[in-house]
Amino acid sequence: MLTAGFLCKQGLMSLQTVILSAFLGTLLTEQGLYFVGRIYGMRLLNNRPHLKKKAQKVIEFLRKYDSVFIFGCRFVYGIRNISPIMIGISNISPLKYSTLNVPAAFIWAVSVAGAGYVFANALESVKDHLEYVQYVALFILMLALGYFLYRKNIRKRNIKK
Repeated sequence: MLTAGFLCKQGLMSLQTVILSAFLGTLLTEQGLYFVGRIYGMRLLNNRPHLKKKAQKVIEFLRKYDSVFIFGCRFVYGIRNISPIMIGISNISPLKYSTLNVPAAFIWAVSVAGAGYVFANALESVKDHLEYVQYVALFILMLALGYFLYRKNIRKRNIKK
C-alpha cells in the first residue's frame, strides 16, 4: 500500500483507485475472516488446546474493549490477520463488527496509501541529495545486518551452553 501510494505520486496509478481497491480488499477479507471465526473458531480452538488458554485471554480483552480493538487492530502489525477470527470467536454481533469495520477499513486505506503519497512528496523534495540518502540507507542496512548476525551468533552460543 505504501508502494502503491508512492506510485500514485509518480503518476503511474490513480490514488482513488488504490484507496478503493485497498478498502474493498481489506473490508471483504476481514469480514470473511470474522465469519470464519464465528462459524469455525471454537472448533479450531478445541483442536489446538495449547492455544485455548491464550485465546481465552484475548476473548476476555475483546469483550471489555471490543469497539476500540475492532477499530484499531488493523493498524497493529502482527495481529491484523488473526484479529477478525478472534473477534468472530468472541461472539461480537455481526452488525456491531460491520458497523466498526467499514469506517476502520476506509481510514486504513486512506491513511496507508496517503502515507506512501506523502513519502513520495518528501522524497521528491530531497531528490537533489538522493546520492547521499543512498549511502545513509546502505549504512543503516549494513548496521541492521551486522546486528542481526551478532544476535544470531549469541543465540547459537547460548544453545551450545
